[in-house]
Amino acid sequence: MASITLRGKLAEQLYDIASSMGLTPENYILSLLQAKGKKRIEYLPLEYKAKIAELVLEAAYNTFKRVVVVWSGGKDSTLSLYFAKKVTEKLGKPLEAIIIDHYMHFDETWKFIDEVKKAWNVKLIVKGNERLKGHNYGEMIKVAELSEKDKKELEAIGYSKDTFPYALNNIAANHLLKTVPLKEAITEYNIDALIIGDRWDENPARSTETFFSPRENPNHFRVHPILLFTERDIWNFTLANKLPIHPLYYKGFRSIDDKYETKPTDTKPAWEQDLENTPERAGRAQDKENIMEILRRHGYM
Repeated sequence: MASITLRGKLAEQLYDIASSMGLTPENYILSLLQAKGKKRIEYLPLEYKAKIAELVLEAAYNTFKRVVVVWSGGKDSTLSLYFAKKVTEKLGKPLEAIIIDHYMHFDETWKFIDEVKKAWNVKLIVKGNERLKGHNYGEMIKVAELSEKDKKELEAIGYSKDTFPYALNNIAANHLLKTVPLKEAITEYNIDALIIGDRWDENPARSTETFFSPRENPNHFRVHPILLFTERDIWNFTLANKLPIHPLYYKGFRSIDDKYETKPTDTKPAWEQDLENTPERAGRAQDKENIMEILRRHGYM
């Protein structure tokens, strides 16, 4: 197989564009090659995407004993929670959600979560890695001082350095603060299925997901009701149905995670920005985006 080497300004431009999207240059090129495939979801009218989402969730709630929505307060997980609310009301089942507390959420996120929880009667589980609670952002954590469980978790993902920063821009902290508590919660709360707000168009690491996806260690299913939605679909549906909106989206954020590294991408509200021609996750720490696929392999979304 022939190989291609890019140098000079073309290579620099490719790297800059890929980095702005949270991708390696290789994955960026792959996403371009698969771009035609994205069109297959754009022709389906939005009302039918919503019906499919509800059908997927109805199947989940009728199939599994305990189904919980992974909720961050972001637009995708809030829409998934809304569809779960509709289905659970129809079936007469409780609406349960979990937020993974990595101890770096915006204050606005907690306020939004609390308001929607009360309005929608959500039974909320808050789960974090208590063993790492109390550190300051940017503080260097010594691996030798971690619990034996957390040491083994870092070994499992191949992390061999002696320290890591207490921030979400590196794989060690991401795994320990997000993946580990999520996996612990599945076992602790006997969760059979997690509802995840992944979309095919969001990230190449998510482009091959299916509506129902079995996972191991621990055994459970991932349920993805809004795979067919584009970012534009999310906002069109949210605005048309007057769903609650995280206040930071009004301030130019298009993707929301931690308060230290997530930045707005414009001054206009998210839905007024150029969603089709600019990267959705440009406001997030790009190092973190580049490790998404590794985290997924070890149990994250």
